[in-house]
Amino acid sequence: MDFKNLTFITDAYSPKHIEETEKFLFLNRLKKRVRYVLKIMNYILLIGVGFFFVYPFAWMASMSLRPLIEALSFSPRLIVDNPQWSNYLYAWNQAQISHYVGNSIKYSLLVMGLQYLAIIPAAYAFATMEFKGKKFLWATKYLGMMLPGEATLIPVYFFYSKMGLVDTWGGLILPSLFSMFGIYMFMNAFQQVPREIIESARMDKAKNRTIMLKIMLPMVAPVLVTHLITSFISNWNEYYWVLVMTNSETIRTLPVALRGLLQVDDAVPQWNVVMAGTMIQLAPVLLMYIFASGKVKTALVGSARNKG
Repeated sequence: MDFKNLTFITDAYSPKHIEETEKFLFLNRLKKRVRYVLKIMNYILLIGVGFFFVYPFAWMASMSLRPLIEALSFSPRLIVDNPQWSNYLYAWNQAQISHYVGNSIKYSLLVMGLQYLAIIPAAYAFATMEFKGKKFLWATKYLGMMLPGEATLIPVYFFYSKMGLVDTWGGLILPSLFSMFGIYMFMNAFQQVPREIIESARMDKAKNRTIMLKIMLPMVAPVLVTHLITSFISNWNEYYWVLVMTNSETIRTLPVALRGLLQVDDAVPQWNVVMAGTMIQLAPVLLMYIFASGKVKTALVGSARNKG
């Protein structure tokens, strides 16, 4: 008879072993319940935070569909009994939102296109080349990034006024061409490209323009797409600079024009029309984020696979 196996079976059914097993099972069930409760609390927290972010947009959408009398009550109620879609038509045609949307599109695209012609070569030079005065130039640009734009708004305005650039497309676009933020983003991305690739291309007598456009830019595609999104949103929502630099409605963009809808003499501001214009302003930003964010994720995954 095997007394070792008999001893093992006896110990397994001993009161001490049974008590330890029950304790283990109890702790395991307790951990599962705690995880379940924490998961529920996490969802509740996320829903609560999401509500505070989503509610203002839902309220603006609700306000944009109300008649003027209901809009002036500023009720927090979201449901509209009789939606007035004509508010959007009125904002687009009578309030000339279509004109300002065209200006905003023109301003955003011009700034983005011309900006890339300036910041990408500058970032490439700072990342891959050694030249006299490099540290001084970088320190100057970095100091400029630390200063808020509002601090230099008035001096720049007087300077542009002397040059005759106020209320012109050139005056609006020029300050945004040399974006320190964009140079910094692309410089860091270019520095991640292995030096062996650059040196190999130079040994094959490739010019800097070829290396930059055909080798390095495709390798930093995620940064290119990310900067495209942030640059478009920033330019589309630009307010203070456009407000200061424009004196007429000719080149004024949508954010400044929406403020003008509230400045009426001896009349009640049409809040429903203003909210309709605001929703029109938000639409391109939301659509670009929804579609482009997926492309950013895809680009990041592709970049990680290439590195792997």
